[in-house]
Amino acid sequence: MKALITGVSGFVGTFLCDKLLENDYEVVGLSRTHPNSKQVHYIPCDITDSTKVEQVIKMVRPDEIYHLAGSAFIPASYKNPMETYNTIVNGTIILYESLRKLELDSKILFVGSAEVYGEGIGTPFNEDDLLHPNNPYAGAKACADIISEQYAKTFNMRIIRARPFNHTGPQQSSDYVCSNFAKQIAGMELHNEKIIHAGNVNVVRDFLDVRDVVNAYYLLMKDGISGQVYNVSSNNGISILEMLNLLLSSSNVKDSVIKVDSEKVREKDPVIRVGNNAKLQLHTDWLPEYDLKDTMSDLLDYWRHRVQVCDQ
Repeated sequence: MKALITGVSGFVGTFLCDKLLENDYEVVGLSRTHPNSKQVHYIPCDITDSTKVEQVIKMVRPDEIYHLAGSAFIPASYKNPMETYNTIVNGTIILYESLRKLELDSKILFVGSAEVYGEGIGTPFNEDDLLHPNNPYAGAKACADIISEQYAKTFNMRIIRARPFNHTGPQQSSDYVCSNFAKQIAGMELHNEKIIHAGNVNVVRDFLDVRDVVNAYYLLMKDGISGQVYNVSSNNGISILEMLNLLLSSSNVKDSVIKVDSEKVREKDPVIRVGNNAKLQLHTDWLPEYDLKDTMSDLLDYWRHRVQVCDQ
């Protein structure tokens, strides 16, 4: 089985590579930067380069495509909305049109985002809830999500859509909240410091371990129904403060002090967002395997190593 991963060098792409390789896949990866895995056939390619994307698709002729390409860092989308829309929306159309032109019937997993739902009221979002994106990244993902549904219906393409909620784990960029906390705590341990810088720690999110998310993607590709959309979520909300406390409980930092940094407070950040994963479980028998406390411990260990190496 041959799989193509767009955005292969990203956080999720790295773990997805490992999952597919463990299951005897031949993996080809597209991205603008080289992935960590040397077992992946890497092809440098910008997803918005229609000529190059078509060339790659023609050469690889993949059985499956995991479409992950596009930055997921929301603050960056405010600074450059046009680039965000170009990468996520046009990149998705370019991929689908390349497949249509070449008359290939590859099965596709479009990885969207739970950001498309916007503000929650405490009850878990279902897949048929209306989309209310409130930032450029969410808007771009909502457009690409709808485009994916349309291509599946109009052209009978085998496209399955995933809407992942928050996920974290080792190797995640420190741009993201849990990884940023872990990096800070690793440095606090090393230098005997007490202050941790944070944004709004009272917002509630639905977190999963990245390895559980990748397992969901793998199962959706196997058992998901073309044209359908699936939340990838835990069904449970947890505050950012609780996630921070899980990290601190795995550390030797005592009597830490939270200092709110205005630059870390996100504009139009929903107070709560939780997802209903019943459909995912029904169609794939997926269940999360990682406890968040273990995830936070693994993440902290990752940053302990990174911080110590950088400090030498």
